[in-house]
Amino acid sequence: MRYERIKGFREKYIPYNEIIEKMDLRPDDIIIDMGAGDGFYSKIFADKISKGRVYAVERNPDVIPHLEKNLTEMSNFTIVNEDMCNVDIMDFNKIFFSTVFHDIECRKDILNFMINNSKKPLNVYLIEFNKKSSMGPPLDIRICHDELKNIFTDAGFKPGIHMEFEYNYFDSYYVEK
Repeated sequence: MRYERIKGFREKYIPYNEIIEKMDLRPDDIIIDMGAGDGFYSKIFADKISKGRVYAVERNPDVIPHLEKNLTEMSNFTIVNEDMCNVDIMDFNKIFFSTVFHDIECRKDILNFMINNSKKPLNVYLIEFNKKSSMGPPLDIRICHDELKNIFTDAGFKPGIHMEFEYNYFDSYYVEK
């Protein structure tokens, strides 16, 4: 199954515990996990925030049972079965994209959504594939770190953390006002 393969890759090549630590999760954070997939990160977020909420956004209806299974014991999450270009969530302060931002066709709309609907400061966290990686999506849709940085800084975000891994990288961006 696809999610077993993703899980194996993630456990071997992505230091997700270090990424979670860098996200500095607080008990009252409101987090959107865009393209939540099987809910791996959503579950970690929900475990770490006691007074906040996690919105697990996933457009594929076939994946919803995986999300429900992985998040069934959590009371502080909401599954949103919607294309991320149509999401209407308010007052979040963190948003997370794991290897999905390169697929988004409505990037400008998503950036405007983040700026206009969030509480400030807003922190955005992304894991993407390196262009030189031997794994990942087709090269023509991958976004290198410099391209991603330009996309976010052109929209008014400031760069935060950058970490390089064997096949991926992690970036964070923020808006204060």
